[in-house]
Amino acid sequence: MPGAFFERISKWGAGATAIVDPVSYDVVFCNQLFEDKFGKAENEEGNKVLNLADVVIDFVPEKLDVQLQNVLNFVEERNKYNVYKLRELTGHIHSYFVYAAPIAHDNSMYYQLLLLEDQSKWKLPFLSFDTRELFLEQFNNMAFGTFEWILESNKIFWTEGIYHIYEIESSGAALEYQDIANYIHPEEQKKIAAIVKRALRDQNDVNTEMRIVTARNNIRIVSVMCKVLTNDSKVPVKIVGSLRDITEQRLAEYDVKKHVKELHRSNQELEEFAYVASHDLQEPLRKISTFSDRLNEKYADVLTGDGEMYLERIMASAENMRMLINNLLEFSRITRSTQPFANVGLNFIVHQVKTDLELIIEETGTIITTGKLPDIEASLSQMKQLFTNIINNAIKFRKTDVPPQITIDSRTLSADEKKHYQLSGNKTYYRIEVADNGIGFEKEYAQRIFQIFQRLHGKSEYPGSGIGLAICKKIVEHHHGLIFADSNPGKGSQFVIILPEAQPLS
Repeated sequence: MPGAFFERISKWGAGATAIVDPVSYDVVFCNQLFEDKFGKAENEEGNKVLNLADVVIDFVPEKLDVQLQNVLNFVEERNKYNVYKLRELTGHIHSYFVYAAPIAHDNSMYYQLLLLEDQSKWKLPFLSFDTRELFLEQFNNMAFGTFEWILESNKIFWTEGIYHIYEIESSGAALEYQDIANYIHPEEQKKIAAIVKRALRDQNDVNTEMRIVTARNNIRIVSVMCKVLTNDSKVPVKIVGSLRDITEQRLAEYDVKKHVKELHRSNQELEEFAYVASHDLQEPLRKISTFSDRLNEKYADVLTGDGEMYLERIMASAENMRMLINNLLEFSRITRSTQPFANVGLNFIVHQVKTDLELIIEETGTIITTGKLPDIEASLSQMKQLFTNIINNAIKFRKTDVPPQITIDSRTLSADEKKHYQLSGNKTYYRIEVADNGIGFEKEYAQRIFQIFQRLHGKSEYPGSGIGLAICKKIVEHHHGLIFADSNPGKGSQFVIILPEAQPLS
């Protein structure tokens, strides 16, 4: 390699400079400053002895590949840097800003690296070198910029990013506060003026958002963070800070809130429809049931054969309809309930449920074993409905030749479990497990069973409306909890209910 060419090129940089091969990452030439800090590019015999992997800590070629490719394809990328940890000849490790530029010579491509030691004095709580590097890279982001407002001269200096945010042609000239204030959205100018005045008076930090009208009449939302700096006499002399364009983020949040609001309204309308429709269906159903009973009482001797069978079917269908309507009403009432949350002992609830189901428990030989259950803030009637449906479900889907055995137990949810279920780490949650030895179901149906009107078996085999577990799910969600199931055919089922000890303040 002709050293004179690379020596001339290396003088372009004011810091430690190296010429590297982009394939092998060998240092083919370096200036004296680089040699003093990191070593010679070649030995006395002229053999290459230094590679970037010898200098860069935790060398990741892919990272440098991206930087070199960018500076080759985009001229503006040559003004940007990456940060690397470098090991000097002394053994000390320092961070360096590394700029790169392509160099073509003898039909080959090389890259000049300019290394500037990081001399910043920022006292920032960086947890690692990587987090510090991520912070520094923000200065290359055109949606971010810093500013300095010199109060005595009323001049404001911006970095390139802020010119980009405000869509102002970059001039590098200092601007006065009023020049900047003119870009603040008219509806927010008084608010921002008050914030500035209060910050100067109290010398406090500012963290706020504001809308601006750019030089091209576009409205943007920016996040502003700044700090008032004072002299030895505690008199404010400048304000320094940063601006970040958060328009897309806020618009996305607005869209999410809008869709959530529309979904909530739609759900309310559906619940009101279900309530009204079910309530209005009660009257014609009562007439069907009443006249069917009268037919049966007065004309039982006359209605024989097919007539008797038709009447029995009418009466059975009316009863099924009554049960379905009552369940629909129960389903729609859950979130409409005005009953306040109160301290409820779940052991007491299960005892009440066992008393109410005493007849079917005796008939089926069901054994229910209950451990120590917690006291929680909840709706008493809904907790009773929840456990009634779960226990009824376990008894209904029992094996024909084995008495049902149901075990109910609980424990406090661990910190890792709360994190796994994306629950608040500051609240106490209980995991309540209801296990049975019934017929079970395939795992693929674990979510489907909680959907309204979903059935895994025919009505003739296992009667019911298909709403019971959907009601359970809605009750648990109304209490800001979770419910899910696990099962294997022939090996029983396990229902897991996770509930908070206390409900959030409304």
